Amino acid sequence: MGAEDVPLRAPELSDLSAMVVLRDWNDPSCSRDLETPIPLVASHALLKQLRSQWNACKTEESPSRGDVCKALRYWCDGVKMPLTTMDLTGARIDDHLLVDLLAAQKNTLLRLDLSEVEGINGEANALLEERDVQLNCLDTLRLGSVELLAPAQPKRKLGTAGIDGRTVPMLGEEALSEHIERRGPLLRPTPNHPYDQDISWYYAAPPPWPSNDEGLVMAMPSSSMTIELNEDPSPPRPLTSKCPNIKALYLPKTKRSVEDEDILVNELLQQALQPLKKLTLLDLSYWQRVEDLRCIYPHALTTLILYDVPDLYRALDTIISMNELRYLDLSQSLRDTGSYPQPVTALTKMVQNLPKLTHLDISGTNLAAQPSPFDRAPGTGTIRSDIAGLVFLKRPLEFLGLFNCDNASHVAEIPAKTISGDANEAQVITALRMYIDRSGLLQAVLNESYQLYRFGNTNPVTRHTEALHLVLEAMRRHLNDSTLQIAGSASLFYIIRRVNMNRDTKKSVVSALLSGMETHMEEQVMVRNCCLSLCQFEIPQEILFDYSRLALLLVKVLQHHNSDNLTQRIVVFLLNSMACHVEGDQKVQVGSLGAIEMILNQIRRKLQSNLCDDVMEVGWSFLWNITDETPVNCEKFLSASGLELFHKCYESFRGERELVRNMMGLIGNIAEVDSLRVQLMKDEYIKIFWDLLDLIEDSIEISYNSAGVLAHIVSDGDEAWSGVSISRQDVMEHIVRATEMWKLDTRRFINYRSFRPILRLLPQWHAFASQHWAAWALANLTTTDPNKYCQFVVNEGGMELLDALVYDERTTFGIRDLVEVVLRNIKNWKMQPLASAVETPNGESGDDLMETD
Repeated sequence: MGAEDVPLRAPELSDLSAMVVLRDWNDPSCSRDLETPIPLVASHALLKQLRSQWNACKTEESPSRGDVCKALRYWCDGVKMPLTTMDLTGARIDDHLLVDLLAAQKNTLLRLDLSEVEGINGEANALLEERDVQLNCLDTLRLGSVELLAPAQPKRKLGTAGIDGRTVPMLGEEALSEHIERRGPLLRPTPNHPYDQDISWYYAAPPPWPSNDEGLVMAMPSSSMTIELNEDPSPPRPLTSKCPNIKALYLPKTKRSVEDEDILVNELLQQALQPLKKLTLLDLSYWQRVEDLRCIYPHALTTLILYDVPDLYRALDTIISMNELRYLDLSQSLRDTGSYPQPVTALTKMVQNLPKLTHLDISGTNLAAQPSPFDRAPGTGTIRSDIAGLVFLKRPLEFLGLFNCDNASHVAEIPAKTISGDANEAQVITALRMYIDRSGLLQAVLNESYQLYRFGNTNPVTRHTEALHLVLEAMRRHLNDSTLQIAGSASLFYIIRRVNMNRDTKKSVVSALLSGMETHMEEQVMVRNCCLSLCQFEIPQEILFDYSRLALLLVKVLQHHNSDNLTQRIVVFLLNSMACHVEGDQKVQVGSLGAIEMILNQIRRKLQSNLCDDVMEVGWSFLWNITDETPVNCEKFLSASGLELFHKCYESFRGERELVRNMMGLIGNIAEVDSLRVQLMKDEYIKIFWDLLDLIEDSIEISYNSAGVLAHIVSDGDEAWSGVSISRQDVMEHIVRATEMWKLDTRRFINYRSFRPILRLLPQWHAFASQHWAAWALANLTTTDPNKYCQFVVNEGGMELLDALVYDERTTFGIRDLVEVVLRNIKNWKMQPLASAVETPNGESGDDLMETD
């Protein structure tokens, strides 16, 4: 029994309204003026919807950068469009627009998120100073751009036109020695400790450029040489200087550039943090070369996040001096960067010097190591713990991160209420939730999730629903990470089968799989994972919302991975399932994407290898279904030399009954199209159909399909038959003989969704074989499944045609007997009290289809 899904929730009215307004903004014919201020909740809802657009997968429907910037201009009026939270995550804007937005919202803005914002080059700081913008209400800031922290470098331009470079004087070692003698060392000594004295002088600007009267000889430039210095020697202050009341600052450095090597990290961060006297939360994830972290002293932080900051053993003294810390995150995605020389000693110092600590994350480090002769906790601990460094805790932690800490999460005594690790389902679920934004750790957690939900037999697992939604969120947030997408799709495969998913969750899963496959089309493992997971859905019913997208992706998969037999099998199966039980428009859509030609190419490859496998069989089944009641697809098949391929496949594999049945079903669809039947009227094809009339070894399906094809061909009369050497009269007599060999109560493997092609043959008095085959088909289907097929006859005008056959003298005795069977079946069906309640399944139309399990 699968776990129950989360309850469905209706969308917020504000979100629905915002979608409508945003749609009108994108429509040039609609007025975009906002005459009066809108409520705060509406302003936030509109920005949320706009953000979902610019962060969506890049498709033709996604807004361009110009459209996003134009829409964001509405929030440059803080009176009409007020905000307390401005989340611009993932936006691509310029410095001027950013400054306009901040200036407009400066009196109300509480939270600002500039994560992953592109287009900022550092000019914003100068613009903010020019306009004297102060964000005094702001208490939370997220930054992903170093440009908003680092002061812009003074611009210096040197021109040397007209001077021979060999004559320009160059100062060397001698000048340097002379300067040291006269002025002292160029650099002052570093303080012994970052917080044992006043160090404001340490970060002061360098001394001014020495003047000529101080003894430094400088060559005077000639008239053709100019030296131009920046008029303003003081760079603009960082963004943090404009918002001194910030309490929470997130500065994860996720992007790296060549210029990073020239950054003095502690100096840069000290300038950014110095104005923030009220700071209590600081996130410096991913920063490199932080050394002893002197930049964060003397802030009274309660939360410090140092995820993937390497070699933190160097900053241990700084960290343990912050005795107000309650939340400390030292986790690493790689064990190499999280190694402490004396891990037990280091962890002991932390818990002894941070008495208020409630949340500690040491995932990916060796801090949970066992004691060694040179590394052990001094004295007797105060709490029971199998992790040596935690024995001096005053009370159990609320949370402890132990993922990828060898076997630390598996020990018996762990002094924490909640643990992230890999020992059991609860720990893995916690890890998924805690590390959902951290791709490095998250990939390993997803691998554990895959192992857990595939092989979780020894420890029963029950929280599939939580895992499902966490994995979905992880895949959504890290769409461009191929390894994470592969791990997530593998986990989904085993999780979704154990959850009774509601409509919205199914849609989310399908969308996540399609996005992953679309983004990583070259990754064979990813494509296969996604296709296998899609096979667990009801196709096509549960993918109709994104039908064309899936069809296009499957065709691309066939193009990119035609050498992988397993992937071919899955894709062909999915395409065949998509072709069943859908309307003609959707079949035309699939055909227009090149699916027919791609399947024919797959069949040709198999034929060249002399291999008739399920790829070939299901490929012909797809072609049968995709051409049903769809003449345009029949034409595509013929234009791609499909008939020649049919003939070659029959010659090579005529003994493969399933294959022949599928091929003849396709030929039957072509035979139903008046304008296309002429292409079937060739001796080599008619001879095949003639031979197959007598093939009833296992079932009547092949014989039945062949008779149907010939019944349509002979209905065109003697004139159309003139190019065929086999006598039309002989063929009609052979059709009748074949039908007399079939048992009327034989159950079929055909799913008819309309009788129109059959009913069209009943009035063909010049072709008695066509009438005979059509009458037998109706008699058989209304006998074996009256509740479904009797109403087809009634609703599609068949009663009048049948009555005409009964009373017309030209009707043969055999046809009249079959018609009477049909009429009797319909009469009995009408007498059933529930007959009127039986409805044709939604969306069913067309002709015969192969039933797909």
